[in-house]
Amino acid sequence: MIRALFRLMSYAIVVINLLSCGTFLYIIAPYTSYFFFNDLRFWNYLKYYHKYYFYSAAYIWGLLSREQGLIKTVLPLTSPPMDRPDPTLFRISKQWTLPEDSCGECNRCCTFIVDCCFLDTSGNRCLCYGSLFWKYFNCGRFPSSQAMRDYCECPKFETRG
Repeated sequence: MIRALFRLMSYAIVVINLLSCGTFLYIIAPYTSYFFFNDLRFWNYLKYYHKYYFYSAAYIWGLLSREQGLIKTVLPLTSPPMDRPDPTLFRISKQWTLPEDSCGECNRCCTFIVDCCFLDTSGNRCLCYGSLFWKYFNCGRFPSSQAMRDYCECPKFETRG
């Protein structure tokens, strides 16, 4: 029940932020900073708040306008937070030579609908790695299906079995 309320509140924040033309994240800046970056020092992250407004709008439009069928199932509201894909479905590929907490040069899952505003392309790293946002939504559980793994051509994971 708490997970569902948390996700619903997160969706409501996105809607309110879109309706307020991006100003709402600034109003709730300490929460926004902790949610995305695990850090209450919001002044360090203000430059990303407006980017998230445009990212949210583009992402929602991308989800609604695509006919790929990749996102037919919505993340259940009560799903637990995850920091890796379902271990009953996926494992690290035998060909993967990098550390398990690295994706190397690959960022296909961060760019398959629109480029994520939290992807630091200069350092090829996720700025919200390990945050509440990352764990509660799709980032931490990627890939969530074989179709998603195949579509992004993820070299890190392979199907169990």
